[in-house]
Amino acid sequence: MDALDMYQEIETLQSAEKLTTKQKQRMKELQAHLNHKHIGKEKLNRILAKGQDMKQSEVIALLESGVRKDHIYKALGMKKHVFDEYLRNIGVRLRARRGSS
Repeated sequence: MDALDMYQEIETLQSAEKLTTKQKQRMKELQAHLNHKHIGKEKLNRILAKGQDMKQSEVIALLESGVRKDHIYKALGMKKHVFDEYLRNIGVRLRARRGSS
């Protein structure tokens, strides 16, 4: 199972109304495993090439792999402010830039 499969399974689990204890444990295991796994450059480029067809889990995978936000929102065909709003809507916390109040 590669990282994208894990993100997709997590996304599926998150969409459930109520999780069983076993499902919650599975999600924790997947998240812990992903913290130690990185996506290869070739796979990152394939995801970016999907453009507007990128899944939410793939956007998150790109962010967690260190891909710059501007590369992602340009690949999606979005403006920065629209992308920031999208991230807020899917529960991604945005960090304030250094030096800004």
